[in-house]
This record gives sequence, C-alpha cells and structure tokens, in this order.
Amino acid sequence: MPRPYHERLNFKMALPLRVISHGTVGLKLVLPHWHQAVELAFAYKGQPGTVHIGGSTYEMQPEHLYVINSEVVHSYETFLDDDNQVMTLLLPAAWLRNVVGNEQLPIWGPLDLDLSQDAYQELGRAVRTLAARGGEEPADQADYLASLGAEYQLVGQLLKRLTVNGQVNSDQLPLPQPLRQAVTEIQEKYSQAVSIAELAERLNYSSVYFSRYFKEYMGISPKAYLGQIRLERATQLLMTSQESIQSIALKTGFRTEKNFFVTFKQRFQMTPKSYRERYAAQQTWT
Repeated sequence: MPRPYHERLNFKMALPLRVISHGTVGLKLVLPHWHQAVELAFAYKGQPGTVHIGGSTYEMQPEHLYVINSEVVHSYETFLDDDNQVMTLLLPAAWLRNVVGNEQLPIWGPLDLDLSQDAYQELGRAVRTLAARGGEEPADQADYLASLGAEYQLVGQLLKRLTVNGQVNSDQLPLPQPLRQAVTEIQEKYSQAVSIAELAERLNYSSVYFSRYFKEYMGISPKAYLGQIRLERATQLLMTSQESIQSIALKTGFRTEKNFFVTFKQRFQMTPKSYRERYAAQQTWT
C-alpha cells in the first residue's frame, strides 16, 4: 500500500458537501491519505476497482457505498472507463458536527453498504440525487435547495442506519498519533536504510508490539509498508520522468537494480520498462 499523506480539502463551495466525479480516465490510483471529512465512495456503474479502508480491502461492487470515517487512512486502485465508474462524496467534519449538534463526530459503520437492500433505500436515494450532480454547481435556486435537502437527508440516514454505539474496529478509528509519527518518518526516509527496530524504540514500543500495532491500523507490517512506499515512488518516477531504471531503483531505496526488478515484477506482474510503456502517457497519479 502506498504512503499516506494528509489531504487538505477546500470546502468553500455553495453546498457543504463536495461531490467528485472521476470520469473515464483509465488507470487511477489515489495514494493513501486521511482528512477531516467523512468520505463516501459510490460505485454507481460496474466494478471500478479496489478501495482500502484502514487495514481492510474491498473490491467495489455496483450500487455499493463505502463509508470512510474522518481521519481514517484510505486509498484507491481503480480503472475507470464507460462501464466502470465511481463517485466520491465528502462531508466536512466541521459541518457534520454542526448538523449533528455534537462536538464528537459519530463513528459510522458498517463500511460496505449494498444500497439495493431495503434498509438503505432512503440513503440510496439521497446518494443518487447528489451523485447525479456530478460535482457541478447548482444551476438555480431550485437545484440548490434539492441538493441541500439531499445532503441533510443523507446525514439523517447515516445517523439513523449507520451510527455505531458499541465496539468499533480500527478501520473506523482515526490513525493514532504515534502511528502518524511513524508513517511520517518512514515516508520521509524511504530512500535511506530504515531500521524499524530503531523507529519502534524511539516511540517507546518493542519491535514485536510496534509491528502488530502498525498492522492493526495499516493492514500491512512496517517493513512491507516501507517496501510499498519505495515501489510507489518508483512508479511515479517511471510515469513522470525519463530517468533510467537503474537511477530510479537507487533513488527510491532499492539496493540494486536487480532487487528492484524482482520486487517490482512480483507486485505489478510486469517489468518496470513495461509499466512505463503502458501507463506513462496517462499521468493519472494524484
């Protein structure tokens, strides 16, 4: 899984909720990140790909809604065309707190909802009304009021159908501060020799406990995560630069070009050269 980053969102729009239509761009990878908003991923056509929420992975199904709580790490691996489409709806945390009248945001769950089920019919109607806008500003006052009403209907249905009052799992909880610190350090030093044991010690954890704690939230061990960051950085350079494969391998922390080649092929089922030839022209990294 690629490295998380903190995505700062701008909600200075006529409507509080932000709707993002991703179009038919082919390969689209969204790096792991978190933000102060509840994100709803709506697979409204086909099977557009994979969403990672915390430590869990979901293969997106048509007419399913995937719920990502505020400040939870998530990422996407999708291929979008005319038959496979996804739309994301972002509800800013500050607005939600005002709507629900609580300083603490509710924790939503379950995370994978089949909107064709009877229990989610009203929720589905609100989602489809908002998704139909496709991220466009309201055309007139009537359109604005219809969309605003759908937003409040959406929040009402979330509160009614999804609020979790009991035990929650790590996929529904914000990334703890020690892990944010660890993630930041790994992402900043990925090109160097990184000692996971030394990192754990600086955070006052044993290596075994730290690895278990990290995997609980991230779905991957710290060592494997470091390897994924290096691969992610390498794929970016393959798609956006003319640097040699040997130079990219060394720049992204791989000991040798051979080590890079073997690791890359295991992950992507193709060589770095083939990957560059296939995807460089699309430039769909965000």
